[in-house]
Amino acid sequence: MTAPEDALVALPDPGDRTHPPMPLVSIVIPCYVATPKQAELLDETLHTVAAQTCRDFETIVVDDGSPLDVGAITARHAGTVTLRQANGGPAVARNTGIRASRGRYFVFLDADDHLLPHALEAGLRAFVEHPECGFVIGRREEMTYEGTPVPWGVASLPRESWLYNILLGFDWYIIPPSSAMFRREAVEAVGGFRDPWGADDLDFYLRVAREYPAWCYEELAVTRYRRYSASSSRDGERMLRSIRAVYDRQWPLVQGDPAAEAAFHRGLAALTKIFVDCLAENFSDGVRARNWRRVLRTGFLFAGEKGRAALGLRS
Repeated sequence: MTAPEDALVALPDPGDRTHPPMPLVSIVIPCYVATPKQAELLDETLHTVAAQTCRDFETIVVDDGSPLDVGAITARHAGTVTLRQANGGPAVARNTGIRASRGRYFVFLDADDHLLPHALEAGLRAFVEHPECGFVIGRREEMTYEGTPVPWGVASLPRESWLYNILLGFDWYIIPPSSAMFRREAVEAVGGFRDPWGADDLDFYLRVAREYPAWCYEELAVTRYRRYSASSSRDGERMLRSIRAVYDRQWPLVQGDPAAEAAFHRGLAALTKIFVDCLAENFSDGVRARNWRRVLRTGFLFAGEKGRAALGLRS
């Protein structure tokens, strides 16, 4: 795990009584704030952090090279540490936060989602009850981009403790990252996040789930996920490249295990279909924007993907 030098902070000497005691939980929030609306959503997210019933936490906001002044937003929230780095994507930003953190547990909160009031308390209670686990996962709620309730429900959580094949097969997914709390030992054991620029969450979950059991609990929703409807926010080309990089890393680990191999093929096929469909949306976006370079690139990619599917080639 590396971070830009200007993003590092010195960790306190445990024997130095001028520093506060180590927090129990580190909440790491990567952000890239380019519009007034994004600034408003980050401020809203930080208000939900401040409303936690468990007070034993630190908040680390990692400004991933934002054009707007993130410090002006975080300054309104007492105790928030703000780190700035050159733009490197959310995986690099989360690693910067991990490196600067002091907590025994992690919550990775996106800058436009809400952490519900009992989230930290519920996660810590689950760890007390299931100390063998490397991570615990609570239920999520969903909202529209505007922040209003949605008319649909969300899938139930798995009953199993070993989630590797479930995640690999894309039978269920951890959405959003803040629905999970991770033990520090688990995060450090897998080396934090890697950066395939798009599917870094999936890559991280797979590596943790391969090594550690988890516990899923339905009692309380712990986070509220903001749904985006704009197709332009879903970059099919980037995501196809990213998921293939993630699955290429997993293939040597699952070869020879029939159940894991089946999950591998099932998950890769499902994700490939999702992001090939995104290519079609990106093509339409390019036509509307008269971005002919994008139209040509996504058109050729879409045709190539459909050709691969017609020939039955493995994604």
